[in-house]
Amino acid sequence: MYDAITWEVRERVGILTLNRPERLNAINDVMRLEIAEVLRRAEDDEEVWTLVLTGAGRGFCSGADLKARAEAGAAAATPQPPSEGPYAYPIAFGELSKPVIAAVNGPTRGAGCNMAFAADFRIASERADFGVNFVERGFMGETSAYYLPRLVGQALASEICLLGEPFDAHQAKAWGLVSAVVSHEQLLPEALALAARINAKAPLAVRLTKTALRRAYSQSAEQHLEMQTTMNGELRGTADNREGVQAFVEKRPARFVGR
Repeated sequence: MYDAITWEVRERVGILTLNRPERLNAINDVMRLEIAEVLRRAEDDEEVWTLVLTGAGRGFCSGADLKARAEAGAAAATPQPPSEGPYAYPIAFGELSKPVIAAVNGPTRGAGCNMAFAADFRIASERADFGVNFVERGFMGETSAYYLPRLVGQALASEICLLGEPFDAHQAKAWGLVSAVVSHEQLLPEALALAARINAKAPLAVRLTKTALRRAYSQSAEQHLEMQTTMNGELRGTADNREGVQAFVEKRPARFVGR
């Protein structure tokens, strides 16, 4: 169905795999548009509660396909609105209401880092490494320069973005950029196990909590509290809210249905 990605749903987990292994999953226009289409599909699909993002072959994503961009010539440099342009897909991972887990299976550069850093969780294979190497190609740090200060603080974000030097999975773990480093063979099972843990919670509450977390940097405490009050009003009385309270009273695991 897709040319540059694959998409499947397993037990309420959508698995999005970047699928240009011969180019280390470099992002071309086809992949960018297909990612955007799948994220819209995932948002609307009631059977998808969580999304896992990974790469085919030995790499997660080597960044933008600069060869394809060079061949496209001046057309590739035409400015586009943020909602349609080359940065729309990493922003879309953050805007997706459902949690995103990046299962980083190998080398990750440039725009690949944009996607990984936009995820809510990052798990890395021991074979993974990262490089926010835009400055080495004459570009600026794109959305990595937005996400990194929020993930690791301004000083480390400056080091990562302004030097553009690669770092391995264990360094990423030490910086708090990934939550776990696992064997390559266990990467997808670990990501799916994490998705299952998330999916054991009330999905509507999880989605609104993600929204609240994402908006925390742009609101005052009073604005955030007002938003939380509105969100809890939306959740109060839902089937999952009633089930969560009843399960607590009966001292049993809750069985959520997403309503």
